[in-house]
Amino acid sequence: MDRVDQSVTDEWVARVRADFPYLSKRVYLLSAAVGLPFPGAAAAAGQYYLDVAAHALDARPLWHRPLTSARARVARLVDVPIEDAGFFRNTSEVVNLVANSVRWQPGDEVVVPIDEFPCNVLPWTAAEEAGATVVRVDPGKGLERQQRLLDALTERTRVMSVSHVHHLTGTRLDLNLLGRACREVGALFVVDGIQALGATPVDLSYVDVYGASVFKWLLSGFGTAIGVFRERARSTLTPVFRSYGNPAPDTTFEYAAPNYPGLYVLDATLAYLEELGWERIFEQVDALATYVLDALEKMQVEVITPRDAHAGIVCVSGLESAAVADAMKQRGVDVGGSMGPVTVAPHFYNTYEDVDRFVEALDEVLGTKVGRL
Repeated sequence: MDRVDQSVTDEWVARVRADFPYLSKRVYLLSAAVGLPFPGAAAAAGQYYLDVAAHALDARPLWHRPLTSARARVARLVDVPIEDAGFFRNTSEVVNLVANSVRWQPGDEVVVPIDEFPCNVLPWTAAEEAGATVVRVDPGKGLERQQRLLDALTERTRVMSVSHVHHLTGTRLDLNLLGRACREVGALFVVDGIQALGATPVDLSYVDVYGASVFKWLLSGFGTAIGVFRERARSTLTPVFRSYGNPAPDTTFEYAAPNYPGLYVLDATLAYLEELGWERIFEQVDALATYVLDALEKMQVEVITPRDAHAGIVCVSGLESAAVADAMKQRGVDVGGSMGPVTVAPHFYNTYEDVDRFVEALDEVLGTKVGRL
């Protein structure tokens, strides 16, 4: 099979591979589920406890350093003012904060695709209880999703809530297009970025709230999420949670202490990723996902993910997902399949050889007729 031009040097790839020893044992194409931590993550987490053990409460200035540093790194990554970037427990908390901070009125509308992850659907029951209507949009196929969301906007829309990259189709939405349309009707644009941030460039020019846990493409474990609340959101919403971190009339949403050990890890990981180079990381993810798309096309396997709107996830249809994923696992290749279609999610630490091994294993599995619908 022909390869796309390799976007990074062999030396860069070799260095990266050495930092993730798990990859010497298996082909890991599951970063859309959980990313592999880099070697410094364990020491970073432990450093918090070493600091407190050595200095007790006097360690406070030490544990605030990674908070300040990580906030600055996030702001640079998504190109927003530093005061817009905050830290929360998970993506669900970010979306719930928005849903319960709107002063809903009867007749208001919330636009949400019907196939969204629960954290983008269930929080809007607060709107329904206040008399608003949740407009559940049938997304159709591929980029029909984007147009159908645009068509659902009305003058009554208060919020549109979507995933930047959809977990079951791999479809990447055009945030600028949707965000501009939301502003035309006066709606807030709320985006779940968990399947995008760290895998593809993110432009928040027209996004009001962007939430993303860091255990997937940002490789930083559970218990921490990035929440970007732009000035437009802060001036519109009334924070539902108040505590010592945001007493009224403060309009910020960070209400209490964050997960400091998690921020030690996130700051160290972001420093590592910055040093590798975000542009190279994004190029590698895009090149590998394209390589997967090319390979599946040659195999005549039906792909759900639109070629012109993909990020790091490629989703396959027409297969019995759980059976295929299990058969692939037995062959040393980890892919998704327990919660929807077979998903292939290469990260920057993967290689074309990993994809070749995936293709060989899938060809063998399908040749045995395992998992065909």
